[in-house]
Amino acid sequence: MTEKTEDLWPSDLGIASIVTPAAILRAQAALLGEKTKGLLEGTIETSSANNDIYHRFVIKVPALGNYRYMLFKVHHPATLYPVFVDQEPTIPRSPFMPDFVMPDLTSALAARALGLDGLVNEDALKAWLRRTFASEATKLIIANLCAQASGQ
Repeated sequence: MTEKTEDLWPSDLGIASIVTPAAILRAQAALLGEKTKGLLEGTIETSSANNDIYHRFVIKVPALGNYRYMLFKVHHPATLYPVFVDQEPTIPRSPFMPDFVMPDLTSALAARALGLDGLVNEDALKAWLRRTFASEATKLIIANLCAQASGQ
């Protein structure tokens, strides 16, 4: 005779009410294609290591043989927050271009350097994304990739 296994899990695991960092990033990546009229495509590449989840925000340029540019990289624990910024957008250096220093002292990297705990919730992540997308480095990268994609 087989015994039925008793289900000890609660009926509500709270799954439906959570908006993950990956979902926020994917939504913003999809909007990049709309904003650039299809010249650029955003995609999120996700991986894991040491119990952390890593996300790379990658810009693809179909007109350039699907050239890929990693705009930024973040990671978070399985508990979703805090989100830590591993790499922010920067203007690529050239021997003919003077060094560029990002003026945004409110960045997550600056916060981490001061010993703060990363982006602690969904609102903090969205605020960081808003600043990052509006940064001079991001706008310059987007403008140059669009120009190349349109053949200008």
